[in-house]
Order: sequence, then structure tokens, then C-alpha cells
Amino acid sequence: MPIIITKSTGEREPLNLEKVKRGCERAGASSQLCALVAGEVEKQAREGMSTKEIYGIVQQILNKEHPPVAARLNLRDAIIKLGPIGYDFEKYIARVLAEYGYKTELPPILQGACVTHEVDVLATKDSRTAMIECKLRHEVGIFISIKDTMSTWARFLDLVDGSAIGKCPHLEECWLVTNSRFSRDSIQYGHCKNMVMLSWDHPKERPLPAWIDDKGLYPITMLAHLSPDAQKRLISAGLVLLHDLAAADPEVLAKKSGVPIAVVKQCVAEAGLILQR
Repeated sequence: MPIIITKSTGEREPLNLEKVKRGCERAGASSQLCALVAGEVEKQAREGMSTKEIYGIVQQILNKEHPPVAARLNLRDAIIKLGPIGYDFEKYIARVLAEYGYKTELPPILQGACVTHEVDVLATKDSRTAMIECKLRHEVGIFISIKDTMSTWARFLDLVDGSAIGKCPHLEECWLVTNSRFSRDSIQYGHCKNMVMLSWDHPKERPLPAWIDDKGLYPITMLAHLSPDAQKRLISAGLVLLHDLAAADPEVLAKKSGVPIAVVKQCVAEAGLILQR
């Protein structure tokens, strides 16, 4: 009989060792290491364990066997650290999209036909501009409800009406991006309105982690020894991706950010290790 585990949503499902292997593979683990991890999970798993506890077993093994892989697998927690108010998450999403050829900006307040709106990100590609609403959630299992989706769509429509009378840039697309998940009716409403819905598990063929993993667009919050103060300073200096950090001149960055040179050198070295596959 398969071992039944409990998901963050409260749902129960059989333990899927192939899913464990796939997660390790996406993080860059070798097939041998993936098999080792799956075998240890099978040995240690117990009826009723939570997915968080299963994940803890995986992390423990990878931290011992291959720390850079463990860091990449820790993507969800790294994104949660882009808080607490979510502004750094907006910067991060803008940088991710920029790596896919979008011209991005974090715009000032825009004037709609009726009221003003704080827009998280504007992204333009192929002459089409999208208004992007970014929703950072600090706990796994908190869904983006239909109220959030409807509110985003209403703001988009007011800005579209505003652009028609020259009050703001012309907008063609409405996106809702989150590190969490969408409720079922939220997805149904968003698709009905042709919104781009991007979350941790949606759309299934290419959710947010795929956008990140495919190009290695990991946030600097993956660094194990990065203090909140150093994080704030580095992001303020324009470094939100490990790619940016790994390519930086430590001395120049230390002067620009105010982070001690020894700390910067450690961060640059750690970023390089995590990005190696």
C-alpha cells in the first residue's frame, strides 16, 4: 500500500517518488543523486507526513550531498524572502521578464479614466504592453482568490479607458503573477477575460518555476548567509539575480552597496557555485 501524505492545502495523496526525482532533476541533481534522494525519502516517509516534512528530508540529504543543488531546490523559500511588503518581488519579476526579452519598468502611479492606480510592473514585447500585478504570499497554501483577480481586471479596464483619452500608456494585456496558487474560480475568471495567469503551479505546461529554472534566474535570497541588511543593500544597488551578483566586481559592488567587501566576496563566490550545473 502506498504511503499517504498531506499537501499544504490539506488534501491527501500517495507519496510520489517520481515527483521527488523530478524536483531534484530540475534543481540540477544527477540521476544518481536523484535516485539516492528518492530512496532515502522512501525509507524515512511515514503515513500522514506533510509535504513540508518530505521536503525537509530532501533538503537534509541535498545539504549534505550537494549544497548548490539544495539551494536551487529552495527556490520557493528564497522567493518568500523577497518581502515583507513585496516590492522586491516586483523588481524580481521585472528582471525575470527582462531576461525573456521584455522591456520592463516599475512605473509611477498611473491615471485611469476614473482613479489613479499603483501598477507593479509594465512589460513590453512585440509592441504589446502588459500591466502586471504581482502578489507575494508569505505562506504556502494561501490562494489568490477570485476577488484579487476581479480587482486586477477592474483596474486594468480603468487604465485601458484612461489610455483611450490620453491619460496613461496604451495597454493590451493584463497579467497576474504570484509565488502562490490561484483558486479554481480565480483561474476560471482570469481565463474568461484572457488574462495571463502565472503562479507556482499554473499553467501546468509552464508555471513560474519553469520560467526561473529554464534560464537559472534565481534571486539573491538563495544565498544561505545573506543578512536582511545586505539583501536590502544589494537589491537597492540593482542586483536581484544571482547572475547579476556572480558577474559583479566585488570591490565596485562593495563601494556601491555599502556591504563589506568580505561579505560581497563570499556572496559572489556562493552565487557562482549555485549557478553551476
